[in-house]
Amino acid sequence: MTRLLAPSALGASLALLACGRSNPASGDLVVDPIQVDSVDVLVQHGDPPQASAHVRGVIGDGCSSLHSVEQERTGNTVVLTILRQRPANAICTQIARLYDETIRLEGTFPPARYVLRVNDLETSFATE
Repeated sequence: MTRLLAPSALGASLALLACGRSNPASGDLVVDPIQVDSVDVLVQHGDPPQASAHVRGVIGDGCSSLHSVEQERTGNTVVLTILRQRPANAICTQIARLYDETIRLEGTFPPARYVLRVNDLETSFATE
């Protein structure tokens, strides 16, 4: 005998799936970089000069959330790594979660040219 769900039960089941409910027993998370669409460097002139990065991008779908923002500096190169996390094999809404943040770059920026790499996007800036 085949049982069919009533339209209201079917709708409720689909709503739960669309909200990103995954198998809680699996517990597997996927952590990877977010999609970065643009980076603007804002230099605050002063003594000493400082800088910030205005980053815009996409964290992911309805199951994705921000995992971490890490910053590393070697000489005149600053690397920002922005990661997201999401449950592995989850069925999620396909509504993009956007990222739009200004991140203060650590340290000072004496007059020179610098490279800023945010995930796979690279830009350069100079201070005077």
